[in-house]
Amino acid sequence: MKLLITLLLVMFGNQLLADEPIGRLFSTPNDRANLDFLRHSKKVIVPQKVESTAPQPQAALPNSVELQGYVKRTDGKKGTVWVNDQAVQEGTSNHEVAVGQIPSQQNRVPIQINASGKVLSLKAGQTYDPETNRVREMRPSVQGDHGRIGDEGQP
Repeated sequence: MKLLITLLLVMFGNQLLADEPIGRLFSTPNDRANLDFLRHSKKVIVPQKVESTAPQPQAALPNSVELQGYVKRTDGKKGTVWVNDQAVQEGTSNHEVAVGQIPSQQNRVPIQINASGKVLSLKAGQTYDPETNRVREMRPSVQGDHGRIGDEGQP
């Protein structure tokens, strides 16, 4: 008996569902007419920019700009640059710096400081100090880098 009911539901269940209209995505004719009008007129609706009367805060100069590293992509997607321990995609910015496009044949990354507008060209492992206006190489710290070779076992 269960087999017969299941067989009947399978055979006629699809027809019952197919008889119901699916309907439209927009339920009212007014919504549909509005979309048709916009599509045919190709009028672009641009939201109006709201002017702010509040003064914009000045960006502060960072203490330093450290370029820890970067990844160049060959698949057409944007690369990633690590500046001041933050990942920033090329062509975008954070609150301190804006990262330019990573050159494909060079090992330097163009970086602009937002507060001053100064443009730098840093290699991975370099640090720019705005106070002295100098670029220096970062020294990696190695755990246990003190002592001399051959001091083992000596008091």
